[in-house]
Amino acid sequence: MISRLSELLRHTIEGPTEQEIALHEELDLLRRYLEIMEIRFQGRLEIISDVQERALDALVPNLILQPIVENAIKHGVNKTEGVGRIALRGRIEGGQLVLSVENNAPFVEGSGGIGVGVRNTRARLTHLYGDDQSFELRSGESTTPATIAEIRLPYHTRADLRTSAVVSIA
Repeated sequence: MISRLSELLRHTIEGPTEQEIALHEELDLLRRYLEIMEIRFQGRLEIISDVQERALDALVPNLILQPIVENAIKHGVNKTEGVGRIALRGRIEGGQLVLSVENNAPFVEGSGGIGVGVRNTRARLTHLYGDDQSFELRSGESTTPATIAEIRLPYHTRADLRTSAVVSIA
């Protein structure tokens, strides 16, 4: 647990200075955080990951998922009797990357307002993508209780950025 925590701290201090990193890098870092949480919850936390392979190269804001997952644990898993579940999903839909974090606790609209993590996430997404993004918190659509945080942003990769830079120079 201490090793994973030191890796997380090292990343935040020495990590990439770029605004965006590949989704697979973001998920690797998130995995370290989730390993700490799995130790903390001692068998009461189940992680499900369902990310399209094509989506793994998409660029996402650095450290965008960790506060969303932290909220899912704080407001979901912490309040769930038995096993808490976090499902991470990523897919490409049209020209957008769609990321979602779902927990198995009921969505409570207006419960204490929007926290700092959600406000900061929304502000970062607006700063980076303007109106080409969205961030939504909502109830799941199944018969079992669920809360879903969904981020939509323009799908692009490092290769796309290199190609557009070459075209801009020409």
